[in-house]
Amino acid sequence: MANSTLKYQSTAIVDVDTACFDVPVLSHTYADGCGTIVFDGCLTRLGDNAFNKNNDLVSVECPHSLLVIGARAFAQCENLESVIVGNNLQQVGEFAFAQCTKLSRVALPDSVTAIGMYAFNTCWSLTSFDIPKGVTKIEEWTFNAAGLTRLTIPENVKEIGYRAFARTHIQSLVIPGSLRQIGEIAFWTCSELEELKICDGVEVIGRKAFADCKSLRSIDWGNTVTLIGEQAFEENVALTKVVIPPSVKEIKWRAFGKCSQLRDVTVSSGTLIDEQAFNCFEIKRV
Repeated sequence: MANSTLKYQSTAIVDVDTACFDVPVLSHTYADGCGTIVFDGCLTRLGDNAFNKNNDLVSVECPHSLLVIGARAFAQCENLESVIVGNNLQQVGEFAFAQCTKLSRVALPDSVTAIGMYAFNTCWSLTSFDIPKGVTKIEEWTFNAAGLTRLTIPENVKEIGYRAFARTHIQSLVIPGSLRQIGEIAFWTCSELEELKICDGVEVIGRKAFADCKSLRSIDWGNTVTLIGEQAFEENVALTKVVIPPSVKEIKWRAFGKCSQLRDVTVSSGTLIDEQAFNCFEIKRV
């Protein structure tokens, strides 16, 4: 069986727990800031906690044989800046890169089908990330408080979980029609989000999905949204005008509460509006 090699840069030699790998370590060398771990066979899995809290790591290059990055494999590696994986990776575990605050470069191939909860939580330096086309669900807290300024959600994504992109820095956003429901608090406190386009196919906007997006000025609703959840757009102080499409059957409690500049709202006569849904002075029924 052919060997595979993991390369890294670090400020010191990295301790290796051989139990974290699915094949034996054949050799481990280190010189001038560069380390090389050679495996006696093809490494297919980086086990749970493989390099967890290893603050010496600066960069990692994984072999093409790697299929799985386990839970917390690189979590809290405070100086990790770059991770290169092969083009056969399939799964990234929960918390895999959580709190890697200097991580700015990581590219996942389209072969990846699952990214676990909290995987990139609090990756402040991660400003750009392409979601693999094989991923159909963005789990809870996956990119919470990441540094994302740009985000493209592929058409194959069918679900966005609780707080998945909260507190990121995205400026414009297109929600694809493959997504039927936007999860609760999914984009909460995206304070730099200015433009939102919701494509036909989306039906439900979850509770607080876009709450406290203080720069949001423009919403293109599409024609299929049926429910705007509780506090979905609460405290969006830049909103001045909203035209709700006739497809919307219900607007829940405080959906647009505390939108202090909202003065012009148009709603279909058949839409059920819960108490305190708006805080504006007049609602136009059409």
